[in-house]
Amino acid sequence: MLKHYYLIGWLVLLSLPIRAEISNPVLIVGTEQAAGAVATEQAAGAVVTEQPAGAVATEQAAGAVATEQPAEAAELAVRGQSLANGVVYAEINYQLPVSLVAGGSIVLRQQWMEVRRLQIETPTSTNFVRLVTDEPSTAQLLARDVEVVGIAGEAGYQASAIAFDVTSGVLQAGTILRFVVDRLQLPKAATTHYEIPLYLKNNQEASLTRVPGNTIQIRPGDFSQLRLYSSSVATPGELVDLWVRLEDEYGNIAQAQNLSLDLLVNGVFTERLDVVTPVQKIDGISFQAAGTYQLELRTGGGGISATSNPVLVSNKPYRIIWADLGVPTEMLAGAHSWEELARTAMGRYDLTLPADHEALDGTSVVSHWQSLAAGGASLVLSKSDVASFTIAKPEQPTDLRQMVPGNLQLVEIVSGGSVYDWFGNKAAMMGFRVGFTGSNHSHQYPGRFQQVNTAIWLTEGQHWFEAMSNHQTYVSVGSKIVLAVSPMNLGLEPVRNLVLQIAAASPIVSVEVFKNGSLFKTRRQPDTGGSRFRLVVESSSEPFSRLMSRPRNAREWVGYVVAQGARITVDRVGQHWQVKPGRESRRVDFLTRTHGLDEFLEFELTSANADTVIEIGIAPGYEDVAWIPKDRLPKPTSGQKFFIPIDEAIQGGTRTFEVEGYRDSVRIEPALVPFESSMRYEFDDPSTPQLGDYYYFRVRLEDGGFAYTSPIYVGDFE
Repeated sequence: MLKHYYLIGWLVLLSLPIRAEISNPVLIVGTEQAAGAVATEQAAGAVVTEQPAGAVATEQAAGAVATEQPAEAAELAVRGQSLANGVVYAEINYQLPVSLVAGGSIVLRQQWMEVRRLQIETPTSTNFVRLVTDEPSTAQLLARDVEVVGIAGEAGYQASAIAFDVTSGVLQAGTILRFVVDRLQLPKAATTHYEIPLYLKNNQEASLTRVPGNTIQIRPGDFSQLRLYSSSVATPGELVDLWVRLEDEYGNIAQAQNLSLDLLVNGVFTERLDVVTPVQKIDGISFQAAGTYQLELRTGGGGISATSNPVLVSNKPYRIIWADLGVPTEMLAGAHSWEELARTAMGRYDLTLPADHEALDGTSVVSHWQSLAAGGASLVLSKSDVASFTIAKPEQPTDLRQMVPGNLQLVEIVSGGSVYDWFGNKAAMMGFRVGFTGSNHSHQYPGRFQQVNTAIWLTEGQHWFEAMSNHQTYVSVGSKIVLAVSPMNLGLEPVRNLVLQIAAASPIVSVEVFKNGSLFKTRRQPDTGGSRFRLVVESSSEPFSRLMSRPRNAREWVGYVVAQGARITVDRVGQHWQVKPGRESRRVDFLTRTHGLDEFLEFELTSANADTVIEIGIAPGYEDVAWIPKDRLPKPTSGQKFFIPIDEAIQGGTRTFEVEGYRDSVRIEPALVPFESSMRYEFDDPSTPQLGDYYYFRVRLEDGGFAYTSPIYVGDFE
């Protein structure tokens, strides 16, 4: 399919979401030959259902533990440099403690945050797994690529595994097995506790049990970039927190370097600083006058530099802290998970709240990862066993019908690269007074998204737990955007007035106001020159029906834009685009993916005239299969071709099409002229107020970042 659009190699470059299917199974002959090769043959017709025999336990039959004798330990060893995103030779050695008969299985799983998966399809590619035994055996094993739901109690593991099933014969106790990965590509995240978990069951009726094993360390790469983070709001004269991080190219904390750096404030040199540790706090920085400030650190020649998030200085006695919410500690095995998480987040976040862990100030954070029938997933924060509140989660959706109004205070509307604002609106429309949060952890876009930041507003002397329980939050994606809403609640006035102050690191392209979940007002500046346009594609992430179900999966867009009678040049694109010029200057090929928020490609036409027509082609494809919703299976997406005359494009032309119950859309509209990176937006609503009405803002930036405020409710007098 891709060859028709000159995008043959792109899917290899992208880390695609998980598919709920199996690869061609491989039948492994039990002994390694003298040359070291494993004899294989294709075994046709094997099928894996959602609950396959030999697969990891699903949510309906999860968490069962085998009663057989305990398994011996497995040993993971690697050859090569264990660096973030490095490629090494890996081997897991394991001596079977029991015999495996037909129906028995050995399963290798990968940690959820790893985009790259072990595979059994292509021996010449990375992450190819083969099983070797050094002694004769009568057993035959079928290798299968298994995609199922997670193991209960191990929500940190994505449901992906390679299963080696005994199909005939007996694999005798005492047999030494070697699982070899010739080119294992390590995760981009450095950690002291990397593992490839191994599971075992000895017959058809048994349940999988985890095999004890060791972990290895993945070290960060060399220092390649600076990051600078500052307090987001301050009063005149107040000292701000300013942190500098030395990172490798993947954001891991690198080794310490002795650096002498220039500090600039709004482009003006202020002082020279010495940085001697990989994460260092810079003391003594304050601003005497109200305004918006950005700080920059750079080497004398400017070869390496970093710019901070904006700092809004005003006389209002509030502050913002930035939180990383619900980090699953299962991603790091061992007793030091929390310490490692805290160190990794140092300087980047003010507050890191790992799930299933005792956090700061006697606060516990517990993840309830349950089946949909049992109420779905949620995050419960409790302080000293006195007060608690719940954060509703969208991907294994919290059953809002079971929530107590006084307990549900927050709803997650951004998970990794997915936007679920419909979930926040659903809670608000049901009468819950909730705020919005986000999380960096998602099962839909593992590892492929901008950083998600949850801001917590604190009044003078207020504790963060109290602020969160009062839904004083908002979500900022990509960077730390300052959003200051006034007032924070509304009475039943004849005219409601709301003001939003914005300070961002990138120019602002639009400010949108939503009322009761629907777009109410928009502030943006279309380019009226008639030569610059935006291609915008959009698909919903909302579940198909009112049933308790997982969201719709993301969809992929592979296609092209052709300007008939004009040349086309790409100006800028959103976050998830791959763009390639076509064979002719009038064509551009693209690949992108959407899940709840539209994506844009901005282009300019040269030599266009009144007869110019913009042609959009969309190739047939398939929705991603990160999970299987109960009410609608993922569906194919049909090929489409649209023609939009330039006169219609200048006014904005939209084409919608059905995808099995959804209406996805493509539109061509004038490009947007950005505002400054800081602005004040104000609007009035003179309509008749209703108790329970609510408003929230969405801000979009030129660099693809965006932010949602929490709802402001009419009749909320707290």
